[in-house]
Amino acid sequence: MSVTTDFADARGGILEFLRRLYDDALIMRMLTLRELRGKYKGNPLGFLLELMKPVILCTVHYLYFAYIQKDVPNHVYLVFVAGGFSIWLCFIKTYMASLHSGRGTAMNIPGVTPMHAYLATAIWSFLLFFAFSYAVSVPAWLLGAPIKPPNFMLSVRLYATASFLGLAFGLITSSIGTVIPPLAPFLKMFRWAMFITSGIYNSLSTMPRIEIVYVQYNPIINLAEYQRHSFDPGYPVFFASLSYPVELLAVLMLIGLAANRALARRGRGMNGYLA
Repeated sequence: MSVTTDFADARGGILEFLRRLYDDALIMRMLTLRELRGKYKGNPLGFLLELMKPVILCTVHYLYFAYIQKDVPNHVYLVFVAGGFSIWLCFIKTYMASLHSGRGTAMNIPGVTPMHAYLATAIWSFLLFFAFSYAVSVPAWLLGAPIKPPNFMLSVRLYATASFLGLAFGLITSSIGTVIPPLAPFLKMFRWAMFITSGIYNSLSTMPRIEIVYVQYNPIINLAEYQRHSFDPGYPVFFASLSYPVELLAVLMLIGLAANRALARRGRGMNGYLA
């Protein structure tokens, strides 16, 4: 009798968890569609416009790098530009959104929390730039360009890591800026430092060895190098690490969620945090 009851309780608990997970997924879908409708005023081509922005950015840099004959591995500028920019944009889109999401009117909807908005942006950023990697590489590959469709599982891991690193960094940055507002300008400088060392304009395999020692601590350049390798198996990744960004993500996400929860419980700002 008790075994049957325990089994029924366990099954009920699992079903309740799945129901809540489904409800959360619907909320995040609603927030994503709401943002796209607001941004593109109901334009049905909104998704294509989202893809066109990184395409234009990559095209401009591709032409510039080709013009100046920039030193990149294998001299394949398409691989270099597509891999670097897509990873950085995936990261920064989630990062910037996690600083501002939750302040809009969507948070007035019952049952919708700022975390729903954060996760919705992270998932959308992952899906957008994962789709971008195929939207760029497949047509170029069919036209004979020196690029291949990316390794599916590797790209899933890379874009997911980049997107959720943006969320983790955003949660921590937002918490620090809330508790200690005078540090806000320095946090912006930190973002620019990450941009400069993100691998958009450099590769670990072509920069001086003394510079590599410091730059490789930026997780984004490690992800960018491996995404380039995903497009081109011959792209060198001997200085990049695939495990370091994931390990850093686990630590930063734990800290970011703990800080976000602490601030939510105690109130915003230094006075609320110390109360």
